[in-house]
Amino acid sequence: MERLKKAFALFSILISLLTINTLCSQSFQSKFTVETLNNAPVKLIPFPQKVEWGKGVRLISSFRVETDSTLPLSIQSELESICRDTGILMDGKATDTIHFHKDPSLPDEGYDLTVTEMAIHITAATEEGQYYALQTLRQLISHQKDVILLNQCTISDWPAFSIRGYMLDVGRNFQSIQSLKEQMDVMARYKLNTFQWHLTDRPAWRIESKVHPELNDPKNHRPSRDPGRFYTYAEIRDFIEYAAERQIQVIPEIDMPGHSDAFTTATGYKMESREGIKILERILEEFFNEIPKSYCPILHIGSDEVEIEDPKGFMDHMVNFVREHDRDVMVWNPGLEADNDVIRQTWKPNNVGHRGYREVDSWNNYINNGDPFIHIPKLFFKPIGNGSKNKILGGIICLWPDVNLNAEEEAITTNPLYPSLLTYAWTTWTADVQKASKDYLTMVPPKGTVENEYFAAFEKFLMHHKEAYFKDKPFPYVAQANTIWELMGPMETAHKSKIKKLATGNTVYIRDRFKQGGQFPEAQPGETYIAKTYVHSSKEQEVDAWISFETPYRANRVYSGIPQRGKWDANGGTVLLNGQPLPSPEWKNPGWKPTKTEGWGTFQDQETPWKKEELYWTREPTKLFLKKGWNEVEIKVPGTNSYQNWMFTFAIGQPGIEFSTKPVTE
Repeated sequence: MERLKKAFALFSILISLLTINTLCSQSFQSKFTVETLNNAPVKLIPFPQKVEWGKGVRLISSFRVETDSTLPLSIQSELESICRDTGILMDGKATDTIHFHKDPSLPDEGYDLTVTEMAIHITAATEEGQYYALQTLRQLISHQKDVILLNQCTISDWPAFSIRGYMLDVGRNFQSIQSLKEQMDVMARYKLNTFQWHLTDRPAWRIESKVHPELNDPKNHRPSRDPGRFYTYAEIRDFIEYAAERQIQVIPEIDMPGHSDAFTTATGYKMESREGIKILERILEEFFNEIPKSYCPILHIGSDEVEIEDPKGFMDHMVNFVREHDRDVMVWNPGLEADNDVIRQTWKPNNVGHRGYREVDSWNNYINNGDPFIHIPKLFFKPIGNGSKNKILGGIICLWPDVNLNAEEEAITTNPLYPSLLTYAWTTWTADVQKASKDYLTMVPPKGTVENEYFAAFEKFLMHHKEAYFKDKPFPYVAQANTIWELMGPMETAHKSKIKKLATGNTVYIRDRFKQGGQFPEAQPGETYIAKTYVHSSKEQEVDAWISFETPYRANRVYSGIPQRGKWDANGGTVLLNGQPLPSPEWKNPGWKPTKTEGWGTFQDQETPWKKEELYWTREPTKLFLKKGWNEVEIKVPGTNSYQNWMFTFAIGQPGIEFSTKPVTE
């Protein structure tokens, strides 16, 4: 009888997997194939629209430059940078040549790149195209001992979208110009071309104001949020010039009339008042005089998360004022209503109207609002502008570090910034995934599906770049497409009512906070689910592992808190390795928890900086001792409240580790 039960359970899982495979495959459409990505000898990010690989690699030690016309300074500078970084010499007498050609018929940001045995040919219509060709060339160069190698190929490439961006909120937590430039350098390497600079918010006003210096006075800033820190106009111009050299446009954002506590504190008026509007006009007049149109053709004026008495009157007035100074206007959507010529930046899909306006997609891409292992597949499988019939200009990925930070670098270390930027660079340049299941907003595609194979192929690109270019930067991601689990629950029901299913990934949601999905979207507080897998090690060894339960979102400090001493999970979750309880970390603040378990965090909680132990990727990894052969891992995941990120994480980055739901006889 017991054997029949086991056979039936296995049959149920196989049927479930077959059904998932069929349904997922029917809803998936991509620009490239698994074979194309797996067979690529160079893991280029973003992947070119068209590429033919040559016979192999060639040696290169120096080159000379030949060009149809004088090269822009940015291109000359980038060539010098490539030489510094790779060890290649620029020599007027070298045998190898880089030929720059002009072809006005190519797309504005497009390029053709050919690498032969004797020469490199770069053809473009614009400076941007030349610059992006050099970014691809940079990735084609590799080193083998003391030899510099270059892969032969023929590439024709162009971006799918004109806006490929990254937004950073410095209104809540200030970041130095040096930090911003370091992030911009990474953007440029991966052909991201737009930086949205969220300069004002409730805690502080970060733009110099000579006409209203009270806006920069520390006493009018939140005491815990870098009071008195702001950017001078000289710094703003320098930063925009730095960006332009890297083919990046800067879109400053002055949020109005909401998110404006610092303005009201400093001036004594709300923005939407008659006096407040006059002050805004003087501030904007100064801004436009200091920052010419060539530096700032687009100004973002926010407009979200606020209710005022006369929204149309306020918006019409401010939009027209900005336009009178020959700038384009951008706003958040949803937000206060604006005319159809205003660019909408969408952050909620239910407010997208089919009105033909220009639209930038920022829905469901907030870096601070997810677990690293769920956020990357979400970005990868969510088509830019999916479902909208407006004119999609592209996408801007956003980072909102709402919670107070101890130091500026924590905006990066507490979030999966760099793996997210690389993934978003891929999607906004290639428009690769054109159709995929919405399930991947909250999960890794199931093992055995085309989507899983495709994601596994992409992960090889991501891991290559992590090893090659991010050894000195935080990059909280390891491959997960082959991590597989058997899930069962709820454990409180009778045996015959328990659901068994397979799941894939280093992080698995039972059910996510925003109820977008998960493996058991109908799961209810009070239920418990069990996850089991087997980990194969070729030898006895100690490995590092990231193990966690609820991952807090970094904008909102509401979650279950730090576990009690000796516990893994504040909600009662446990971890067994080979049948034995796995010792938990030595918590420095055992039992600490926010004052709320749902909704938006209290002022006190939002002003409490993150502790390293709260996030699995910032605390020290757990040491696991694996025996040779198969090691059983069992994780119990209880749910206690409806706002819980009901989940677990178990990730091993060690090469050669295999996962299976059933140990294979050796």
